[in-house]
Amino acid sequence: MEHSRCAYEHVFDAADETGADGSSSVWRCPHPASDGSARCLFHRPVEETRPAAVTEALREAVTDDGRPSAFVGATFERVDLAGVTLPPDARLDFRGAMVKSDIDLRDATLDGALRLDRVSVGGAVCMQRFDATGAVSCRHLQVGDRWVLCEAELSGRFDATGFSAGSVVATEARFEGGATFRKGVVDDDVSLAKSRFGGPAWFSHTRLGGRLDLGNAAFDHRLSLAHCRIRGGVVAASATVEGGLSLEHVVVDGELNATRLTVGGGIDATTAAFGGRVDCAGLTARDGPVDFTHSAFDGPVYFDNATVEGRALRFRNARFGSGPASFVRAAVDGEFDLSDAVCSADSPVRLVETTVDGCVICDHARFGDELFCSGVRVGRDVDFSDCTVGTLTFGVEIEGRLDFAYTHVTDAAAFGDTVVHGPARFTSARFDADPSLTEAALGDTVAAYDITVEHAGGS
Repeated sequence: MEHSRCAYEHVFDAADETGADGSSSVWRCPHPASDGSARCLFHRPVEETRPAAVTEALREAVTDDGRPSAFVGATFERVDLAGVTLPPDARLDFRGAMVKSDIDLRDATLDGALRLDRVSVGGAVCMQRFDATGAVSCRHLQVGDRWVLCEAELSGRFDATGFSAGSVVATEARFEGGATFRKGVVDDDVSLAKSRFGGPAWFSHTRLGGRLDLGNAAFDHRLSLAHCRIRGGVVAASATVEGGLSLEHVVVDGELNATRLTVGGGIDATTAAFGGRVDCAGLTARDGPVDFTHSAFDGPVYFDNATVEGRALRFRNARFGSGPASFVRAAVDGEFDLSDAVCSADSPVRLVETTVDGCVICDHARFGDELFCSGVRVGRDVDFSDCTVGTLTFGVEIEGRLDFAYTHVTDAAAFGDTVVHGPARFTSARFDADPSLTEAALGDTVAAYDITVEHAGGS
């Protein structure tokens, strides 16, 4: 007996599902109706079907190259396609489906596209070692538990815009066409450790309740974490980013571990906020500036042994709240900019054996604690004008000019290791202790008029 066609129709109301003329597109189920019902097994309420029978029918449908593998708006107790290989060029479409427990695509192979847009899953989505040649779209996918993509091989573009999940585990996955996880919400952790992204990777505007792990991951193009809110920490140790790293407006409540991070194309971290320790020791950045303008650091900051081969390392108007800001043996090809930066009384700044090929710009900066410079070499000028410093040790060799005008040092100032090859200007500088400027090795042109030395407790 030949079954009639399932009567289910699905009307798409999302903007990206409309037809070319702007009208709502309607999908009609191609599967046969089940016995005694106007609908197929996939569109009947789960209370009316046996999960084992639905799974058997689902596997039969997706492996039959004469039937479309489309289950839009379907309802399942569970989707189990683990280990299934679909026919060549077959598309697997679950848009708008509801799954009470899990989706299992472990070790499945798909030559065509996968659509999980607006699918609601009460349990986990398991895609370990899932192999897809076509695009994978999971826009607005809702996962109640974990979303697991470990060792998945995804050749096409992966799009999970607007997704939500309890956690995401995608270690050692390969996103050859790049990936989009924009505007997502994750209750706990996201792990992408040792994964590879062959195209751009977008995580912007995503909220994480836990930690983001990018350790040892490789990004062949741009990586964006712009506008993300991360309650835990971020691990990017030994990761590689080739197309630039976007961190603008990111908020990280925990620690940032970016030790040995390598970035080509620069880092844009303007107006970022970091609640814990920021460790960029061993950072290598090239072909673009590293820019933390207007950023806020509530914990210690380490750029020890960092190499910046781009145009600049910038902390303009940055705020350092607690713990040292350390740049020991850092090397900057361009300029090092701390202009208008504010370092609290609990945040000493240390530059030891630091090399800057361009200029150092610190005008209008406020150093509430110690500024300690030892063995620092600057290839061009140093602008240290109109600053306020607590304790100053200025062991800097400057190939160009030094501008120290209108700067106020509120505690001891040591210039014994200062060498300036160009002009030096100390106009209207103010010291609350004897600065011993005579110990500095200054060039022939020195402007030192209106210097004020006001010893504490007396005139």
